[in-house]
Amino acid sequence: MSQVNVVSGFAKLTKLSLLVFLCLRVQTGLAEDYFSPDFIETHGNIPRDIDISRFSKTNGQVPGVYHVEIYLNGSYVETRDISFIWNESALSPTLKREDFSRWGVKPNAQPGWMDMDELATINNISELLPGSLIHFQFDGMRLEISVPQEYLRRDPQGSVSPEQWDDGLNMLFVNYNFSAANNRGDAESHNDSYLNLRSGINAGPWRLRNYSTYNNSNGISRWNTISTSLERDIKVLKSQFSAGDGYTQAGVFDSVNFRGVQLYSDDSMLPESVRGFAPVVRGIAQSNAQVTIRQGGNIIWQSYVPPGPFMIDDLYPTAASGDLDVSIREADGSVHQFIQPFSAVPVMQREGQFKYALAAGKYRAASYQDKEPIFLQSTLGYGLPWDTTVYGGMIVSEDYWSGALGIGKGFGDIGSFSFDTTFSRSQLPEKTQNGVSLRAQYAKDFATTGTSLNLTGYRYSSSGFRDFQEANGDVNPFRITSDEMQLDDNWRYQRNKRSKAQITLNQRLSDWGNLNLSAWQQDYWGGDSERSVNVGYNTSVNNINYGLNYSYSKGPWRNDNDHIIAFTMQIPLSRFLPNSWMTVTANGNKKGDSVSQMGLSGTALEDNKLSWNVQQGYNSKGSDTMGSASANYKGNHGEYQLGYSYSRDNRQFSVGAMGGLVAHPYGIAATQPLGETLALVKADNAAGVKVANNSGIYTDSKGFAVVPYVTPYRQNSLSLDTATLNNNTDVLNDTRTVVPTKGALALADYPTVTGYKVLLQLTGSEIPFGATAIIKNRNNVANGIVDDHKRVWLNGAPEKGTVEVRWAGESCRATYQITQLSDKTHNVTALCH
Repeated sequence: MSQVNVVSGFAKLTKLSLLVFLCLRVQTGLAEDYFSPDFIETHGNIPRDIDISRFSKTNGQVPGVYHVEIYLNGSYVETRDISFIWNESALSPTLKREDFSRWGVKPNAQPGWMDMDELATINNISELLPGSLIHFQFDGMRLEISVPQEYLRRDPQGSVSPEQWDDGLNMLFVNYNFSAANNRGDAESHNDSYLNLRSGINAGPWRLRNYSTYNNSNGISRWNTISTSLERDIKVLKSQFSAGDGYTQAGVFDSVNFRGVQLYSDDSMLPESVRGFAPVVRGIAQSNAQVTIRQGGNIIWQSYVPPGPFMIDDLYPTAASGDLDVSIREADGSVHQFIQPFSAVPVMQREGQFKYALAAGKYRAASYQDKEPIFLQSTLGYGLPWDTTVYGGMIVSEDYWSGALGIGKGFGDIGSFSFDTTFSRSQLPEKTQNGVSLRAQYAKDFATTGTSLNLTGYRYSSSGFRDFQEANGDVNPFRITSDEMQLDDNWRYQRNKRSKAQITLNQRLSDWGNLNLSAWQQDYWGGDSERSVNVGYNTSVNNINYGLNYSYSKGPWRNDNDHIIAFTMQIPLSRFLPNSWMTVTANGNKKGDSVSQMGLSGTALEDNKLSWNVQQGYNSKGSDTMGSASANYKGNHGEYQLGYSYSRDNRQFSVGAMGGLVAHPYGIAATQPLGETLALVKADNAAGVKVANNSGIYTDSKGFAVVPYVTPYRQNSLSLDTATLNNNTDVLNDTRTVVPTKGALALADYPTVTGYKVLLQLTGSEIPFGATAIIKNRNNVANGIVDDHKRVWLNGAPEKGTVEVRWAGESCRATYQITQLSDKTHNVTALCH
């Protein structure tokens, strides 16, 4: 009995052990699913040869060379052709060690990695760099590479390798901005016109640029070439080189206009750059006024604005600093002027970082009466520990010498502060003067309070101090015409700056709105002074926008000053008229003159291409009624304006146009107004496709479009709206990333498949399910997979051609032709033999 129990117990133990063994082996048995091709289709219980081995795995595709975008840890690194092989589970890229080194992997990441040759092929990245993965997203042509951070170089956030910087295509371009008006009064009429031209040529890394303007007022015309220069970047120095006309770099000294050569470091090429800015010009017009903005005596912006507060935020300044002279000419001919301060923020550099500028050439004066000496200028800033920067510079010419030395300090949450001292020695016609100038600057954004102090500055100079412009006589910013302002020729030698204070403030008030302030005052030795103040408050209540603005200006050569206050209210009318609103404005000055106006505005057409405005108002000065109507159309090839305004004594008809022309290796394109750095979309035969997130930009009949604004030395992602594709064209990848250099025309090339949609029925040979079919065309390759009824779907197929079908070492060829062409799917039968 005991023996039987032992045998029985042993049998149970054996069964239990076998069960445990089988359970432990379940994972291996289920590691790979298998689908029998016999289940797909059989004929008379005879199984068919069905070749699905390549597609039995996830992401199984045909090996070959694919044009892919490569991402490392989610960040784009480059786009290039990669060869993919089949490694029994999925497509695997053929990559070398030098590829990973270029993308940021440290040379000493792992001992085994260090011993490899740069040209060695990486077969299994996870063995060499544990934790690394490679995934190929076939439908998006995107190669995702994941490498643990410990194996990567510590590059600053947002950095882009200089090897990715693209000098772009060779091109020739011209950017234009034209405005004209016909003014008719009771006794006379006159015409005004203004043309602003920026043109250039790109050849490799070189940029030839010209900036010219044309002004015609009542038959008196003038062409003015503001600057012509040859430029390029010096990548190894993170610098820009320029020869020709330009402005010296700001910071230590004020910018001056000169003709010569300069080499200067470019912060936009650094990962954490502080980019230069163009100031926002605010003011108040009391009628349909002409606003003119000058810098260094040159007109850089001119157009017409309606009554009320205006804001100009699209300036293309010619320098990084240098005050802007704003002139507002009202419809009755009166002119009021003010200065918009324009200066760089305090010069702060990271620890161990240099910022330098060298310039040599001939000073260019705004007046023929001023001197134009040859000079040399150099500046240098260097970042020290503890958020401290030292900087200085010097200017040397025949009759002038100046030297500066300063220090800047970052105080964390408090902001950044700089202080410098400048000494000068000036040889004037009758005497030599020495002097000193003290300057303090402060900048800070207070995120917690919503306060932005863009720039606060103060400067005090002794009576003998002159900056370079003053020493050469250029001290009168308002040289408009001789009859508008008469100045003593010796005034520039008798007055120089004593003190200057300025502040630019923007304050968010949470739900209560926004407050902005821009104030500036300049005092001169001898008692003269000039100042300007612009204050604005804006808020919104129940979707109704309210604004209150105040403007004050006073010039040193006129005893009068000007106070203007304006109120605006904007009410949306979308319930009654889509994309429209009503605007009510009222403004008045210290003389008691007031203007009130009511109008309707809105947008229309697809993508809001058309904007319109109609207004009617009353002017207490002379009990005058007035009105205006205007329209602006933003098209694919430019922007166009049309306007009409009237008052009791004046009628004005105005027109305007702005845009660009770009001649590139693939043709000529008419575009919207151009920025400094551009991109060319190339999607062969994809006509009329919208470039996403860019209003009014569509590809032309050949599939090209110019994107007028991209950021240099940064990754710019450009996408096409595939919903706007025609029926015979497909884009294989609708997103491209470009990294252009400054002033470049970067190419964003989108591979396309053009042809007809064909459902091809193959006859003749016994072709198995899963066979591959391919048809080669001059422009593209169309391919597909044969189904279980010997049909294959081909997208982008030509009108006629030969299809090559392959499976399990066998193949056949089928010749077809589409008889009736259309945009619909074509059902075609062809013999494969």
